[in-house]
Amino acid sequence: MRIKAVLFDFGGTLVDTPPRYDYETCLLQLHRSLLKNAVSVSYEDYTRAHIEIRDKIYAGRSLRETVFGRRISEALNRFGYSMKPTDKIITEATEAFMEPWIQARTMEEDVPLVLRRLIKKYKLGVVSNFGHSSTVTKTLGRFDLARFFDTVVVSADVGWRKPSPKIFRKALQALRMSAWESVFVGDELDHDIEGAKKVGMFTVLLKKSSAKETRHRVRPDETISDLKELPHALKRFEVIDPNDLRRVQ
Repeated sequence: MRIKAVLFDFGGTLVDTPPRYDYETCLLQLHRSLLKNAVSVSYEDYTRAHIEIRDKIYAGRSLRETVFGRRISEALNRFGYSMKPTDKIITEATEAFMEPWIQARTMEEDVPLVLRRLIKKYKLGVVSNFGHSSTVTKTLGRFDLARFFDTVVVSADVGWRKPSPKIFRKALQALRMSAWESVFVGDELDHDIEGAKKVGMFTVLLKKSSAKETRHRVRPDETISDLKELPHALKRFEVIDPNDLRRVQ
């Protein structure tokens, strides 16, 4: 059997969030965009509503994705503004919020080197839980990573979040690959490893030194501590008997 595709998680795997990431800067930019479009709500009032709605969405989150613009539209609704997440004012405010978010991301220097090596042998893809799809593609573009991927599948477009099988199947369909000839690489057991195993993919957990210890019934097929270990880890899947496609549970 030969593995033909490698798919990656986005945040925490390809790019990282710095420990001192400034969420307030994003909110300030969002609010300035609203003011520019004649939305008269104070920064303090808007921020309070935005965070309350964000926390409510997180608390009740299911596998169905909630697009980022819904936070803004629901927050503004409290102040008498009736807008859809797709309205121009909301989309501009979303882009304003995301720009400093994009600029704050970091990337390990080995990531492009690993991808450059893998693309010679495999089709590559990204599967990301994120409420605004263009932010994922812009971030990949900022680090010149987009050129490596045959597909980028984001939950905001699919409507379902990892570990839902639907988002993984969407990516496999885009690559025209079956699950048993594909490997998924991610840093979270519950979203990445569990979801990929549900559709029958092989899995590699990227367990960085800063990661917290978690107990989970699902186990990856391979574990690495640095992405540069991935090419070697993938060799394991090249020698698996195609008549024995059991997964490590």
